[in-house]
Amino acid sequence: MITNSGAVARVRPYLLASAAGIGLLVGGVAQAAIADGPVDTARRLDPAEAGLEAQGGTDALRITSVENVRHSTDVIFDRTQLQDVPTNGAPIPANATVEDVRQIVISQPGTPTTARDTGPSLNGIGQMIISTPNPDGSVGLGLCTGSLINPRTVLFAAHCVNTRPATAYGSGSGGVAIGFGFNASNNTSLPGGTSTPLLNWLFGSVAAGRAPNLTSTAENFYTVNAVAYNPLSLAPAAQGFLFGDIAIASLDTPAANIPTWAILLSALPAPTSITAANGTGYHVALSGYGRNGIGNVGDTGAIDFRRRVAENWLGALTSFNTRDTAIFGGFTVDRPQNLYWLDFDDPRRGTASATVFDFNLFRDNALPNEGTTAGGDSGGPLILDRTFARQIAIGVLSGGSRFFAGSPFSTYGTASFYQPIYLYWDWIAANNPYRYVGAVAGDGNWADPSRWISLQDPNYFIIGPNGQLVNGVPTALGEQNLGSSGQFGQICTQGGIAGAIGSNNCLDLRTNTIVPTPGGIGTSGGAELNNGGESSITAGTSNSFGTATITANDAATPGAVTLVGGEAENAPQQGAPLPPATIANGLPGARNFVPNNSAGNRLTGVLPRYFDVTLSANGTTTLDTAVTIDRFTLNGAGARLNITSTGSLTSLINVTQTIGTLQVDGALNSVGDFLLMTGGINGTGTITAPFFTSVLGVISPGATGSAGSIGTLTFRGNIVLTSGNSYLVDLGANGVSDRISVVANGATSGRANIGGGLNLSWAPATLRAGNTYTILQAQNGVTGAFSAPVPISAILTPRLVQTATSVQLVIGAGLYRNVAGSGAVQQGFAQLLDQNRLNAAALDSIYGVLDLQNTATIRATLDALAPRNEPLLYGIATTAVDNSARFHRDRLAQFDASQSRGGTIAVIGQPLQLAAANASTLQGGLPVQSDAAPARVTKANLPDDVGVYLAGGYIDGSSAPSRQLTPAGGRDRFSGFHIVGGIEKDFGDGMIGLSFGYTELNGTVNGLAQTTRGALYQGTLYGLTGLGGGWSIDGQMNAGLFDSTSVRNINFVGNNFRLVAGNSA
Repeated sequence: MITNSGAVARVRPYLLASAAGIGLLVGGVAQAAIADGPVDTARRLDPAEAGLEAQGGTDALRITSVENVRHSTDVIFDRTQLQDVPTNGAPIPANATVEDVRQIVISQPGTPTTARDTGPSLNGIGQMIISTPNPDGSVGLGLCTGSLINPRTVLFAAHCVNTRPATAYGSGSGGVAIGFGFNASNNTSLPGGTSTPLLNWLFGSVAAGRAPNLTSTAENFYTVNAVAYNPLSLAPAAQGFLFGDIAIASLDTPAANIPTWAILLSALPAPTSITAANGTGYHVALSGYGRNGIGNVGDTGAIDFRRRVAENWLGALTSFNTRDTAIFGGFTVDRPQNLYWLDFDDPRRGTASATVFDFNLFRDNALPNEGTTAGGDSGGPLILDRTFARQIAIGVLSGGSRFFAGSPFSTYGTASFYQPIYLYWDWIAANNPYRYVGAVAGDGNWADPSRWISLQDPNYFIIGPNGQLVNGVPTALGEQNLGSSGQFGQICTQGGIAGAIGSNNCLDLRTNTIVPTPGGIGTSGGAELNNGGESSITAGTSNSFGTATITANDAATPGAVTLVGGEAENAPQQGAPLPPATIANGLPGARNFVPNNSAGNRLTGVLPRYFDVTLSANGTTTLDTAVTIDRFTLNGAGARLNITSTGSLTSLINVTQTIGTLQVDGALNSVGDFLLMTGGINGTGTITAPFFTSVLGVISPGATGSAGSIGTLTFRGNIVLTSGNSYLVDLGANGVSDRISVVANGATSGRANIGGGLNLSWAPATLRAGNTYTILQAQNGVTGAFSAPVPISAILTPRLVQTATSVQLVIGAGLYRNVAGSGAVQQGFAQLLDQNRLNAAALDSIYGVLDLQNTATIRATLDALAPRNEPLLYGIATTAVDNSARFHRDRLAQFDASQSRGGTIAVIGQPLQLAAANASTLQGGLPVQSDAAPARVTKANLPDDVGVYLAGGYIDGSSAPSRQLTPAGGRDRFSGFHIVGGIEKDFGDGMIGLSFGYTELNGTVNGLAQTTRGALYQGTLYGLTGLGGGWSIDGQMNAGLFDSTSVRNINFVGNNFRLVAGNSA
């Protein structure tokens, strides 16, 4: 119970993820007595005088004995009464209460209502419930408080469970039912609920079809499957809770959405000074679900299953031995272990209404929201909330003490004590079922034990050399019940109470010296306490040791704690050196294990083991078997997880990929969401998660994720692809492409909200205009849109077509005329290509290649296709025909009737040499100037009116290219030869002749690898007759064949082709 001393202003201590400080009522009760006759003003505290009853009066009190009480609570619930309980959080009636009932009590003017935790409902502090069925149908409850230190582990007090063997607990395997509810009010129905989380856990829910004692993550109520408690708590001197009072509970389901607490594994350093107002200067918050009340009357309020908060000063780090020696002059049972202590200071000190039982056991004054603990708060955390940049748990509540029989439990003057976590840190680490692990650098298989190393638990902290919090573990084992060094604080007997150290004296535990306080209770030196009815803390009396520099939003700069008031001295580590790290002892650096969750064995005492796996080191981890873990994180640029087709990874919390590569060809299952920050996901397997969200990720379906590896990556659940996501899509033949498939995994899943860009890869052999690809399918709908993809080429542009459940990508073809230049050649070819688009499949060797090119390549290709040797062909043909006609005109012009050519053979030029040169390739020979040689006439045995001739010669020339072709300028050269033979007959003043000739010309297009050859085979009948008077008439008739061959060597988009065209006319 949290008992409040009474300020209106609420303190909201800042927990790891929310607020939760409470003043808890102590479970330890002291029998006190009041002297029954006149006494001195300062009577000594004497254990021998126990049993005296208070008779009233204002004389000095004698502390006759101390009673230490645990702060757990047992309650019997009647099932029918529970069912009739309203859901507004009214207390559940109890048939009976059992021993050790204590809870948080708040100081005046606060009330149990103002002490309620009104911060976030979930803050990692939960209520322990042990449910034991009774024969009459009711259930007996054991009630405590605990702190969640990871998603599977609750840290609480051993005395809450050590009346049974640890192996007795765990309803899932037939043991005693134990669970933790983490709501601020576990007996209040949640929004939309018709019953409360507590009742549903105790008795099940017919409406929900749920049996009793089952975990409900929606109601933040979790069932325990294993318990471990420190065996030292069973020692006779421990009385079950005075030392060794530490326990661990393992949850059967990870509490994924509940904040967790960091714990301090170092002892707090002793402050160099203690002040009357602030004591040690360590401000702490208390929180629990116990009984409640007000400081002047104690824990009068029954447990109502609400969490409460309060504040206090940490009074001391000391032992029962030291406390009892200072008060009574000695101790009867040796209990040297240090405990964290706080007392419940009366804010009315110095007024007539102040209690006579408050003797300021640990020197400090009341805070505005001062509180203490009570039954049901046992196991709750002692929270150091203002010393460091983060709040941290330093102790586990065991119980409390009272010193006077007339003083009710959890009233002013009582005290609470906590087991220091630092003394039991290694026991906690070993029994904590949760392990954070990672892979070493390099490639390896998940099942290889040498691949893994245990990592530092992120909630374990020590105090560094400069007084800062450091994530780590101590260098020595915890001393457990023998840890007694480093004590600090001041034990006082003030205000008319006399102890072994005297009256109005304090014992400084760090210096072991007596500090007189003649001014009385709550004062500094000889000053008098003001009588204003409330404590007044001024700057002059404030000790700022152990405080942090807090910003306006009450959050200190991480790692920048300012300890003022003296240099902190870390207590020496007296424990044994650490053993080698093993997965069993929980130390970081353990090897030789394989992360795979195991349920343990309750009956044999084998605890469960759960793994939180992070891959950050460079290298590929291959998973080809089925593995279940609690959480998976991929956080390394060079880290890669490859889940093969036979592999399966199940994460019971969630999956986070901050960077790295994930290859899923098998199955990846996450109970929670999958967040991809950056990095890549490849594969053809299945990813199951309620929501998969990619912020800046890259998704590339396919067996390898490389270009050309086409496949379908399936998501079971919902996916969200933000504007920063990149989807790499490989395109194959028509209809064959990468695909994201989103299928339902429940009634509200199978949806895709898409965004981001598409990066397309394709094979030139298969990408064609008109291809259609389905790149995403979502069973229950697609919302959002991908950004429009960029064009593939100057011709091909992908276009997105989105339906209610799919996204298709269509390859559209543009017009070549919009790409070609303005020249006639490019536009001419572009027109042909556009007109024949419907026949593209038949002309795939042209369209398939050219469609994929950029503008420059297409224009250059169209120019290269131009038949620039056509004008050359015309020039060669014209020259051949004109040369033959010129030769015969010359023969006719040279005819002279007075000079007969009969009976002769004339050789004109060097026709024989021309024939030989042509036979050995004309282009390789030297020019033969045959035409330059004079005609040679030889008499032959021919009629006198008949002559024969044979003529031959070279032809060399050029022709102009077409004005419409580019590049323009220059002339196309050609050369060749001609041979002609004929017979002529004279008659009168005329003649007639018949000849047969052959002309061959070869030309080359200027600057291009295009050639043309023309050969003219021609027969000519020609004649002349005189008309008298010097006039004559002549003519010739030609018949022949012109044979041409054009050769174009072109580069068509990187491929060389030789185009040959032949023609005869």
